[in-house]
Amino acid sequence: MPAPTEPPRVRRPWSTSGWLLLVLLVVFAFGLIASRPPSPPDQGPPTGDVLAAQNAIEALVHPGPHPDALALLPKDFTALSGVTPGSMPARDGTVRAVHVDGGCSTPWGDDNTKWDYAVPCKAHDLGYDLLRYADRKGHPLGPEVREALDSRLSYDMHHACDLNPMDSAGTCRVVASFYSAGLVVNSWHQRWGPPVGDPIGPMVAGVLVIACLLVFRLRGWLYARRAMPLPRPAPVPASGVQPAALLGAGGVVLLLLGESVTALADWAGAPEPALWPLTWLAQLTPLIFFAGGHANAAGWRTEQESGGGYRHYLAERASPLLRPALIFAVVALLTPLALELLGIPAGTTATVMRIALHPLWLLGVYLLTIVCAPPLLALHRRAPVAAAAGLLALVVGGELAASWVGSPLPRYAATFALALLAQQLAFAHADGVRPSRRLLGFAAFAGVAGLAVVSVLRGGPPLLLGSPGAPAAFSAPPWGVLLLGLVQLGLLGLLAGPLVRLGSRPGVVRVCRFVLRAPMSLYLAFLAAMLLLVAVVYLPGRIADGLTWLVRPRTLVAVGLLAVPGALVFWWFERHAHGAGRPRAAEHPGRRTAVLTRAAAALGIGYATLGVFGFALTRFGGVAADADILGLRLDPIQSLVHLLLGVFLLHTIRIGASAATGTWLATALACAPSLLFAADGGSPGFLGVTLHAATAVFALLAAAGTLLPARSPANATP
Repeated sequence: MPAPTEPPRVRRPWSTSGWLLLVLLVVFAFGLIASRPPSPPDQGPPTGDVLAAQNAIEALVHPGPHPDALALLPKDFTALSGVTPGSMPARDGTVRAVHVDGGCSTPWGDDNTKWDYAVPCKAHDLGYDLLRYADRKGHPLGPEVREALDSRLSYDMHHACDLNPMDSAGTCRVVASFYSAGLVVNSWHQRWGPPVGDPIGPMVAGVLVIACLLVFRLRGWLYARRAMPLPRPAPVPASGVQPAALLGAGGVVLLLLGESVTALADWAGAPEPALWPLTWLAQLTPLIFFAGGHANAAGWRTEQESGGGYRHYLAERASPLLRPALIFAVVALLTPLALELLGIPAGTTATVMRIALHPLWLLGVYLLTIVCAPPLLALHRRAPVAAAAGLLALVVGGELAASWVGSPLPRYAATFALALLAQQLAFAHADGVRPSRRLLGFAAFAGVAGLAVVSVLRGGPPLLLGSPGAPAAFSAPPWGVLLLGLVQLGLLGLLAGPLVRLGSRPGVVRVCRFVLRAPMSLYLAFLAAMLLLVAVVYLPGRIADGLTWLVRPRTLVAVGLLAVPGALVFWWFERHAHGAGRPRAAEHPGRRTAVLTRAAAALGIGYATLGVFGFALTRFGGVAADADILGLRLDPIQSLVHLLLGVFLLHTIRIGASAATGTWLATALACAPSLLFAADGGSPGFLGVTLHAATAVFALLAAAGTLLPARSPANATP
């Protein structure tokens, strides 16, 4: 009788609790990084009272037998700060100038410990009071001053373990290290600037909301994965790559490469006349939105054929695009932090981040074209020429209005109208409209002639990528992109045959399939190459010293921040289908479900777009600043809340949960951080309060409505 065989070992997936714990840790780190204020501006050497404050801090950092810092305090220090300083002897024999009412601050209150850190903590508090004094005088002291104060307190706490060990020197050193770590983290969080009270309540609320939205989405994905795992998708045949996809993928890749080369060349000091040919060749946004118009028309047609509506179209078209947008949140937060650790200047970091986040601008405008595609497609069916002419008039009118009123808003409107115009032309092309070769040649000639005339009038060819003051979505003035688009679309029509043959070559198709299959991995490789170039420029001395700089803690942390989280997130999103292959769940019949599904679509696409533009506008790193959209103030935490809320609501349409009570309770919860910020004395703006309050009220009413029994149809049989 054969021996029984052992059952095969089953690899258990990581438990849900493990995933939830990881989500909480990641979200907490996000909140810690995203809530950092901007660095104080460098205002040069201090003078007058601020110089006296710096000298007093210098005396605090180097104590002696007398409290020399007291004699160096500015004359109006007590009157301005409300602090009455004094002196106290320390255990090491020095006499310190102190804030008498200060102490060792901890999250649980004042705690000087049994080893007596009291005098060093009170001296450190006086130093912080002097930093606040300098800030109130309008001249914040440099980060090295606060760093010196923190280093002195850390030394004093560790030295107390030798002077007063209390039979537990080892425990004393552990506690001193714990206090020192908290001190450094707090100072780092405030960018070594003036000590301020952080708005902890709204920040914690935002972090908790982000965690809840991620947990809801994660639990649903884990349940679906275990209940009905998806098979690996079959390889796409070479002939399955559509020309529009080939055009769009190639346009995005060449645009990013061109903008990167242009920006880095300008950063390196290359003259502007040497850059314009590259910008004219790489500015491919008209072709990108032309290809996107084809995709939007095909998506709307597919939805209509399957019996879906506008809300389903929005969910199906926007959801695959919004998942990569979440990855940009990781890039936007960790890249400037890593560059800061490597000592890269803030100006260079801003240049790198502008290049890294440019796809977000394109994505935001593309989301708006998705929203407008069905009505504009219907308009195209009725009056194709009038629709295109109207959009062209909006482009020209927006440019003229921007020059007349001196506001950038009309130019942003012209940018959007130009994207819609490219989409409108794609609708005509998809319907089989093929202009004559004479008309195509005239369009290309008109575009070249217009650019030549503008070049003569301006005294030189314009930059059509990285142009200062241009809308960030195109990185160029809309009029220049319009003229260049005429050239590109004219040449695209004239060379349609050769381009189709080129695009059908196996090698080109394989490259396109790879770009479409792994866009985020390619983006990560592109970003890594750009950062490597920056590092080679700014770190030649360290690289010349050998590999020792690679094993330093700051370098290891910087490399880890750039490589590990980004690589894991990219791998996750590109290795998992995330429900893309599952059929959409059927909706429950009834008017209430239809109304709530439409509301989920409208709020979902609206908040998702707001989150994308919020992240695109928000600046990170040493020049951090919150976004401002039409008076709506958005910080990185709030932008991520909006983005996740949009993804969540659009996903409920796909899984048939738009009329569930939990959907609308989660939506109301997502509005809490902005309202708490306003209640805490912040200034999100009237628009921000109104928007979130109205959404919260509607969500609560919708949640209450889902608890009511559904009405039976009038013609239902008893």
